[in-house]
Amino acid sequence: MKCDGVIFDMDGVLVTNSAYCEAIKRTVELVLWNKFRINKEITTEYIDEIKSLTGFNNDWDTSYALIELLGNNVTIDEFSQKVKLITPKRRKSTWYKKVKDIFQTFYLGDRLFQEIYSYVASFKNKIGLITTETLLIDIKVLDKLAQNYKLGIATSRPRFEALFAVKNLRLTPNYISEALLIAKEDVIREKPEPDPLLEVQRRMRAKKPIYVGDTVNDTVAAQKANMPCIFVGLKKLGDFQISEINKIKEILL
Repeated sequence: MKCDGVIFDMDGVLVTNSAYCEAIKRTVELVLWNKFRINKEITTEYIDEIKSLTGFNNDWDTSYALIELLGNNVTIDEFSQKVKLITPKRRKSTWYKKVKDIFQTFYLGDRLFQEIYSYVASFKNKIGLITTETLLIDIKVLDKLAQNYKLGIATSRPRFEALFAVKNLRLTPNYISEALLIAKEDVIREKPEPDPLLEVQRRMRAKKPIYVGDTVNDTVAAQKANMPCIFVGLKKLGDFQISEINKIKEILL
């Protein structure tokens, strides 16, 4: 494969996404009980169903959509017909912000939450799920990629959270520079729009980069950016498919 740069999605590609999935699960279960008195276990099946839909790359949006659907007794087989896209106007609502704050308290922990947002979390959560994240890609594979290509990241994470992870896992500055990490605040539109990918490409000055993702939103964004895409997973998406990230060496090395 001839390319001069590799742009990675972050969650589920470079870094485990189990912390975000657990934050979605805890948020939805808590709100369903507090608001609707619905005692329901949120399995990965529910989360994956929402994330398989175009427009739900953001985990706050996923949490909000699940609460809205399950709170109205919508069954999982009806999700694709009845889910409502989360518009900028809806994101400004008081209710959306409450859901987001609950999610962030589970994910960050109450102390880090207060440090970032400058107000007290609505409940105590000493240990944030962010501390449980681990690296998915083998450092030896990443090292070889860095020797052959410019490397960057296009993620929908808030910038603070993205930087926390890449620094904690020593991806930055060892393999990927901070300047080549494009997060939620760095562009106007999130994936599935191409903006994050194109901004990384612009900054790395790459003529023919390839994008590596693991959701339908990643493949749509790559297509809109006119970039080939390596899809990590079992679905037949993207231009190339690999079952797990370390098999990227079979395509690029």
